[in-house]
Amino acid sequence: MSGIILCRSKYGASAKYAEWLSQETGFKVIDTKKADVNEVAKYDNIVLGGGVYAASVSGISFLRKNYGALKGRNIYVFCCGVAPDNDEEMLGILKERNLSGELADIPFFYYRGVWDLDSLNFADKALCKLLMKSLEKKDPAEVKQWDRPLLEVKDKKGDWTDKKYLTSLIELIRSKGE
Repeated sequence: MSGIILCRSKYGASAKYAEWLSQETGFKVIDTKKADVNEVAKYDNIVLGGGVYAASVSGISFLRKNYGALKGRNIYVFCCGVAPDNDEEMLGILKERNLSGELADIPFFYYRGVWDLDSLNFADKALCKLLMKSLEKKDPAEVKQWDRPLLEVKDKKGDWTDKKYLTSLIELIRSKGE
């Protein structure tokens, strides 16, 4: 069973999951920015992982741009963010926004990530601070479940990564390899 993990990790959580997945599968990890579609197309299993930024999965553009050359392979997508992993509305929005059209049937997984406001670049930090201010002004009953962790952690650090999240993806990959 051959495979590759394409990863776009801005702040480390997606890379952590990619490395854990690599340990379990033996698949090579490569940054999507360094990926060559001709090389990627040689693998039976392609996993793309990235962080969630404004409801978009980082690195998903590689898959959209190159899907024609990758059709027929087992393709999986995972993403990670601060939000809880049990919010079906949020998961639906993420899947629709990132895997619509011919990508709609690709298995999609969401994992909790990390939060460290100090590690964000200037633009991301400014956007997150604006988002938090707007959330703080809302009636608490109107704040979506996926936004609540931002109000809880604010400027503290949070790490919700957990290897157990990968279980269903690993099982799916292994079932396709048999």
